[in-house]
Amino acid sequence: MKLGKLLIAIGYWWFLGVVQGQAPQENSFVLTNKISFDTQYQRQKNYSVKNGLLSNRVTSITQDSLGYLWFGSNKGITRFDGRDFTHFTRKDGLQSNYFTTLVPLENQLLLGSNEAFYIKDQDAFRYFESKKVHCIAQLDAKIVLGTDKGIALVKDDFISPLRTNMTIDQHQVNALAYAFNWYWLATPKGLWKLDHLTVPQQIKKVCDGNVTALLKGEQQLIATTKNKGIKRISPTEITTLSTTLYNVAGIKYIKNQYWLFSHTHGIEILNRDFSFNRKINKYNSLNTNSITDIAEDRQQNIWIGTSNRGLIKLESLLKANKEKPAISFEDIAVVYQTIDSINFNNYNGILQLPPSKNHLSFTYKSIDINNPKKVYYRYKLNDEYSPWTNHNQVNLANLQAGSYTFHVQSKIANEQESSPIAFQFYIDKPFYKKTWFLWSSGIGVFLLIVLSAYLTVKKIRAKNEAKIQQLELENHLLTLEQKALQLQMNPHFIFNVLNGIKSMGLAGKTQELTFTINKFSSLLRSILNTSRQEEVSLQEEITTLTNYLALEQQMSPFNFDFKISPNLSCDPEEILIPPMLIQPFVENSIKHGIQHKNDGSITLNFYDRHDFLHCDIIDNGMGIYQSQKNKTTQSHKSLAIKVTKERIANLAYGSALTFEELQENDRVVGTKVSIKIPLKTDF
Repeated sequence: MKLGKLLIAIGYWWFLGVVQGQAPQENSFVLTNKISFDTQYQRQKNYSVKNGLLSNRVTSITQDSLGYLWFGSNKGITRFDGRDFTHFTRKDGLQSNYFTTLVPLENQLLLGSNEAFYIKDQDAFRYFESKKVHCIAQLDAKIVLGTDKGIALVKDDFISPLRTNMTIDQHQVNALAYAFNWYWLATPKGLWKLDHLTVPQQIKKVCDGNVTALLKGEQQLIATTKNKGIKRISPTEITTLSTTLYNVAGIKYIKNQYWLFSHTHGIEILNRDFSFNRKINKYNSLNTNSITDIAEDRQQNIWIGTSNRGLIKLESLLKANKEKPAISFEDIAVVYQTIDSINFNNYNGILQLPPSKNHLSFTYKSIDINNPKKVYYRYKLNDEYSPWTNHNQVNLANLQAGSYTFHVQSKIANEQESSPIAFQFYIDKPFYKKTWFLWSSGIGVFLLIVLSAYLTVKKIRAKNEAKIQQLELENHLLTLEQKALQLQMNPHFIFNVLNGIKSMGLAGKTQELTFTINKFSSLLRSILNTSRQEEVSLQEEITTLTNYLALEQQMSPFNFDFKISPNLSCDPEEILIPPMLIQPFVENSIKHGIQHKNDGSITLNFYDRHDFLHCDIIDNGMGIYQSQKNKTTQSHKSLAIKVTKERIANLAYGSALTFEELQENDRVVGTKVSIKIPLKTDF
């Protein structure tokens, strides 16, 4: 019984091969076309991942204006020149993997994916966020998309959905076409026609069923349905034609025949009058029945995309009518930058280049899918052509100034040559070789000599004046320093301290005598050490002021307290100030501010702000203005304050000295002297 079943199966397969044309073959097959190629044989070649294809699931096939074949897949897109596959995926900046449809335009390629729409210009992909794209059509010079949710219009930088009716807007659109003054939409819910895309006034349902594809012909529109035959539409009627193919996915018009393909049952070929010609499937010629797309290239090869076995190429053995090969520039670079990315001037179609941009690179290409290794090129730059070569790139370095025309031409397999293409450019002269520059240089040299002589004399005069001003300033500063040294210590204070030391010695106050002598010696030592220095550390100045105030506190007939508060962002040892700058104001507070007060207090606050060092001297005395009224002799202190003011003013721009009477309840409660000098550190 098993042997009988086996014989029945063999007979069935043999019968299918006889009925449908021939028995299955692995590498090649023969197609018989009663209309256009009775004796034309086809050679089959398969491409898969093993041969360099990106994926064995090919979703769409097209050929661009340059001749490249493009294949969409579930892993990206692939470009093919007959020899090499070039892949574009997420690694190349794409946001999608699954591409559903590819449509060529002049110098552009439109790509639909499961989550976006793309426009390819040169080597750049422009991304538009969109719902899944099922078809792309150029209608009324506009790009219209059929998506999962109705149709959409491609604007400059976004996708705009178009509203029709609820049924269309909620279902996918499989195909778009314009015929007989109507826009036709193929959807799973039937075939529709609209009088306008953006603001339709009439929306009519033409037929029911799952309409999968549209094909526009001469005075007719062909619509395929999944399992309800073919709709032949003319301006006056709609005719339904039957077909034996199940699950029809699309239709192509190739070699005067209609090629219907299915995702599950292979290909069925109909003659021009829609009569049956033959079937091509896995039972006679192909290695799969799952067909996704069919396309014919310029050399009359037929390409079949499958969902699981990659690509099938049906290559004609008959010699096709040879057309002139087409050649185009793929890239023109100036100093290794493509001219599309550089803002250069163009004048009457001629690229204007500066003298430094004299290195150009040209890349050009002719496509021959059947003979990719037999494409030859030659070029010329103004004069004679170069020898023929397989190289499609040339570098022109260190070009001289002048006008150039670059010509390039191709030929395939030593046969017909292409028409040459040309690119014109102009390299400007260096400015130092131009006539205006030579004249300007002569005049400029003469003026430069005159100007140089004038500036030399002026510079000498200015230098002498600066020296004089510097000497005057230095002399003035020396005078101020001498005055400051003379005023650094009050002779009466020294006399009082010495008398106090004498009295302590006679009274036998050894401990107080020792403390006073130590403080006084430290104070004198610091004064002597700093008297010849231009700058001392703030810590040294604070130490000197502390010793001075302690001695004044001990020698004074009235009691007072003092406090020194440094509130700084860095160590006082690292801050530099002129020596004995603050002591005259402290002495003035003691002698004229808190005199005759038993609860006097003096506070010194040091702080830095905005690159300046501030010192506030605050006492709780009678106030500076009342003190000045009570003075009987002003010569010493007035001179001290005047000299110190001049010292502060000469330190740097922004230095300041201010006096302020402190009031509380309309009563003077003290004086505040504020000193502001530039913050200077030793690091």
